[in-house]
Amino acid sequence: MLACLAALTSLLGGCVTTSNGARAAFARKPIENPERSKIVPASLEESTEEPPALIPERRSFPMQGWWCGQFDEWLSPERAARGYTIILPGVEGTSWYNISVAHGLVKGGHEAAIEIHDWTTGRWPMFVYHLMALERNKAQAQIIADKIVQYQDHYPDRPVTLIGHSGGAAMAVLVLEALPDDRKITQAVLLAAALSPDYDLSTPLARTERGITNFYSAGDVLYLMAGTLALGTLDRQHSVSAGAIGFHTPDNLTSDERVRYELKLHQEGYRPEMLWSLNLGGHMGPTGRKFVAEWVAPRLQEK
Repeated sequence: MLACLAALTSLLGGCVTTSNGARAAFARKPIENPERSKIVPASLEESTEEPPALIPERRSFPMQGWWCGQFDEWLSPERAARGYTIILPGVEGTSWYNISVAHGLVKGGHEAAIEIHDWTTGRWPMFVYHLMALERNKAQAQIIADKIVQYQDHYPDRPVTLIGHSGGAAMAVLVLEALPDDRKITQAVLLAAALSPDYDLSTPLARTERGITNFYSAGDVLYLMAGTLALGTLDRQHSVSAGAIGFHTPDNLTSDERVRYELKLHQEGYRPEMLWSLNLGGHMGPTGRKFVAEWVAPRLQEK
């Protein structure tokens, strides 16, 4: 059943950047050792170089997303100067659902650059491997973290946001863990996260300024209850996922970590009024364009 659903998801594919080289890149040569760079210009005007553009590299037919042209607009220099938002797809790779999230952000008035970064192999039949290959996923998370550091070095004081769906939401947490200790992003938004509810978010929360928002729904029975009980979560726990029941606060936290949970973990359980935004409470519900425009985009604009 899960394989059939994954196949259907692939057939609804959309724009993509891939972890195997076809990802958004900087127009100028990359910074040496970006993860260790400590020198950040106080403002763009003080930098000796014009900040580089984010350039989408296209994939060719018949790979997922070959037909999409929106990246040119979503990664324009004007948008890049206002901030950087990375959307991380689920284990199926780039699909209609990821593209819908991007469209919803634009519809909701989000002005920052938007990149759909496909951390998978780009081959949807390997979705189980994408879910289970934890060490590979950690390596991909480091690549994304390095990219964030490079952006921040060229565009200091701009908002940086991670938005992940399903396995991509779990990947967002791994990316936060991969950031250097002296780096933070603005916020992360998790949509139907395929991560265990007892996962320790102490470090990921510390790597954000505004915290992590977790949208979850008990109606996500097929994927985040039955599916992750059988196949496991991305952190390799056979359990119901946090995207279905929310995150639990670990018992062994320090007092500072407990305060961090209270102040920075924002959990949004499904409620009936979300129906008006065409979210029926299932696994794909929070990726809908209308839902993202009305529930997610406004959060990104909050100060």
